[in-house]
Amino acid sequence: MWLLLGAGLLPFANMQTLVPLAAWVAPVFLMRFTRSQRPSTGLFVVTVATSLALLVALRDEFFPVETGIEYYAFVALLGLGGAVPFAVDRLLAPRLTGLPRTLVFPAAVTTADFVGAMTSAYGTAGSTAYSQYAGLPLLQLVSVTGIWGLTFLISWLAPVVNEVWERGRDGSRHRAPTVVFVATLAAALLSGGAQLAFAAPAADTVRVAALAPDRRLSDQAYAAPPLTPGDPAQRAAVRDEYFRPVLDELFERSEREAEAGAEIIAWSEAAARTLEEDQAAVVARAADLAREHEVYLQVSMIVQLADAGDGADGAAVNENHAVLLDPSGAVVWDYLKARPTPGDGHEAGPGVVPTVDTPHGRLATIICQDDFFPGLVRQAGRAGVDILLVPSSDWRSISAWHAQQAPFRAVENGVALIRPTRQGISLATDAQGRLLGHKADYFTATEQTLVVSVPTQGSTTWYARSGDTVAFASALGLLVLTGAGWRSRRRQGEAAAAVATGSDQAERPAPLDRVAAG
Repeated sequence: MWLLLGAGLLPFANMQTLVPLAAWVAPVFLMRFTRSQRPSTGLFVVTVATSLALLVALRDEFFPVETGIEYYAFVALLGLGGAVPFAVDRLLAPRLTGLPRTLVFPAAVTTADFVGAMTSAYGTAGSTAYSQYAGLPLLQLVSVTGIWGLTFLISWLAPVVNEVWERGRDGSRHRAPTVVFVATLAAALLSGGAQLAFAAPAADTVRVAALAPDRRLSDQAYAAPPLTPGDPAQRAAVRDEYFRPVLDELFERSEREAEAGAEIIAWSEAAARTLEEDQAAVVARAADLAREHEVYLQVSMIVQLADAGDGADGAAVNENHAVLLDPSGAVVWDYLKARPTPGDGHEAGPGVVPTVDTPHGRLATIICQDDFFPGLVRQAGRAGVDILLVPSSDWRSISAWHAQQAPFRAVENGVALIRPTRQGISLATDAQGRLLGHKADYFTATEQTLVVSVPTQGSTTWYARSGDTVAFASALGLLVLTGAGWRSRRRQGEAAAAVATGSDQAERPAPLDRVAAG
């Protein structure tokens, strides 16, 4: 019964159809199951349950890949990763008592999340912490600990509840862990609420226009015939028929927003496609617009390389650029996406987040999936950035899920965030994660522009200074708990051996000489 309850809640704990409370409750029941089973049995069954839950959560082409043997093997590997913390708890927790007994599972979950983020091409995508996107008071915790503190707190509930469950009326055995957990959760909620109430951004604001391309024109551009390397005529024909209409429409709308008072204009990721041989002309056109209207204009484009083939050999076929022009028309930065999504067809940029001081605060940019990597984005927090531009491009099935994760980077680094998004949800938040603008109608609306006023001054956060300290502390703590559990088992073994030896001595007949002497 506990297995079915926990497994039934898992599809709602992450990815699609997210119910934030499910992320807290599902591990409670799964732990009740695993603690009643042999470690090997529990690990196998929870791996199967987690994998099946992932298949449900990843439904409807959540990732546009073929569902062959490699896909199912990947899901099974993710399922195993989700089950390992339960196995660690099952092996280690029985050898500990009191508060340490309840810390094994959250330390294991946090460590597993951190290791996964460091080794995966998708970074922290799908982390437990992102399930709490809707709770602003609790979300403020990430400004201190990053997502790792929130992951630890969510996972801590399961062993605390199970401690009460197992000890029953013996309140003295579980009172301390329960009190510490409740006090920690209350402190996080109260401090987050106080931060929202008394430290809300109060700076001047700047008008920002976030543009995604016209849906029909963009779809046509990305359905263009393959480009033929070394055939300028064919490339020019594709450009004129498929690429140029998108650019013309974007520049027309950018000029309209500048005339309406926007002082910062940002295009979505991959807003336009252009040829490598035309890239300089596109930038020059953007510079003219920025100079004429005295605005900061960031144009984002996929640049099709001149000598690239079809990408079948794994070589790059394009580059993913975000180019910022200042009001004088000068190029401030030309940023290449640092963490490409597998299959995008371009190589990674150097991973250096650019910044610039403006009358509207210090600006910086990353691109789309870069926001799954807190360590990369933390460059903006350490640099004292006020406004972070995050041009993005999604697809329908992941649009809500990805948009829910972006504000975490704003809170972690104390920055306002502008996220113009092609095929997804465009949004803007302040440095505390409040939604300032939200446009979720890309697939139904005819107008793809979000206009919003955002604060021009960010805030300094502990996370920007201390980084992933909580994640490292969790990994170190897990090692310490493992050592304590091993010593406890060794002492128990020695005690059992001593008892057995004492019994043998008591039952052993006395030597003949001692009998005679007696």
